[in-house]
Amino acid sequence: MEKIKVPVILGPTAVGKSDLCLQLAQKFDYEIISCDSRQIYRHMDIGTAKVTPSEMREVRHWFINIINPDKPYSAHVFSQQAVEIIRQRSALGKKVLVCGGTGLYFYSLSDGLGAQDVADVSLRNSLQQRARSQGSGSLYEELRRCDPESSKKLHPNDLQRIVRALEVFYKTGKPLSVLQEKKNPPSDIDFLTCVVTSDREKLYQKINKRVDEMFSCGLFEEYRLLRALGYDENSPGMQCVGYRELFQVDRKEMSFSQGVEKIKQNTRKYAKRQLTWFRNKTKGAEICSEHALDRLGAILSGIN
Repeated sequence: MEKIKVPVILGPTAVGKSDLCLQLAQKFDYEIISCDSRQIYRHMDIGTAKVTPSEMREVRHWFINIINPDKPYSAHVFSQQAVEIIRQRSALGKKVLVCGGTGLYFYSLSDGLGAQDVADVSLRNSLQQRARSQGSGSLYEELRRCDPESSKKLHPNDLQRIVRALEVFYKTGKPLSVLQEKKNPPSDIDFLTCVVTSDREKLYQKINKRVDEMFSCGLFEEYRLLRALGYDENSPGMQCVGYRELFQVDRKEMSFSQGVEKIKQNTRKYAKRQLTWFRNKTKGAEICSEHALDRLGAILSGIN
């Protein structure tokens, strides 16, 4: 049986992949599966740089605005749901492409990560509270003791994934790294991967500019709305870069301008981690510049 061919366009934050994917989807009649762990949350539009409602009306997008910011979600759940959508849309004669920057989501989708859907909100909140009182470094050291293989793959400041790995360990009694070895990739799907990249200094300039534009468009007001809706530091969505820093601004622990600079800094660090991940995990992928619309179009033409 012929495999379902799915183009994949990955890249770091602010590189311009969403615009590229929109243009390609419109030209070649594709739907888009968003591979972004932040855009899944409702009410978080400005800080996650979502496509606009009009753009979503022009091209069908999956995995945008699917859960509230206080709900847990995982790469494992994403992979299960995304595979099902790919198969269903293919059966209806529809084409989909994957677009995003969350490497673990794509890795789970393409390679499978085994059975690890073990969300425990109370345990997660407890770990996050400890991180705030003791520092993320203490949790990282804890992870090094109980799951050294996972700790090697994570930055000591990557609190969200450190907490996730500890949550899996304490819930199942098994290291996340062991569970990840039980891969079950979809045998009926062929992922054709391209990584959109950019000169690092140019990318950092784009990040800084975009953060300024987010605040001009009302990012702090969006944060205040989320707080009014009852979402706090324990809410998974509010731990995203661009939102978590604003709690410190709200508590007067840093000034507004310092908060803006902190978001820029953390976003640049996140982009650097993304670039490292793509370099290490997407061997054999085609590498394109942010101006590679024609090249990507030729790839999609070859699929159709």
